[in-house]
Amino acid sequence: MHSLSRLVLAACLVAGTALAGPAETGTLEPCLDESQLQRAVEQLNALRRQPAPCAPASSAMQRLSWESRLAASATEQARDIAQQDRLSHTDSRNRGLGTRLRSVGYAAAGAGENLAAGQTDIDDAFAAWLASPSHCANLMQPEYSDVGLACVQRRGSRYERFWVAHFGAPAGPSATTTARR
Repeated sequence: MHSLSRLVLAACLVAGTALAGPAETGTLEPCLDESQLQRAVEQLNALRRQPAPCAPASSAMQRLSWESRLAASATEQARDIAQQDRLSHTDSRNRGLGTRLRSVGYAAAGAGENLAAGQTDIDDAFAAWLASPSHCANLMQPEYSDVGLACVQRRGSRYERFWVAHFGAPAGPSATTTARR
């Protein structure tokens, strides 16, 4: 089984959802399937090659690759903020991005986290992030080579959909870890 398939299946199992039937109000369910996640990464790489309000176009920009540990961390954060029905870069256990990435085994030389809520699809989430200088900077950070994306839906909540993108540059033997919001 492809690693992305295993991740999507794991996210469904962790969320406690079935793949068929509507979700009950308040239950958490993933908003994106495997093919949508793959398209989102392709879309993100295309965005990184275009001029953006926060960065010039660059054909030398590193291509982002799907990273299952970043996806697991993004899924966990999306579930956490959906459960809390609010956006926060600190989870309900008071952990910041660096701690959460270490907990899934991702050693980062640099990392960034983008959050959004209420957007109906990934295009709207990307547009919101591009319109925000700090979120745009994360999307366009040339040092980032890895990405994990997640969307969790909680029907009946204030925002309904919660979007999380985790970006990373893997740590080398002597790298220092920095995390950006």
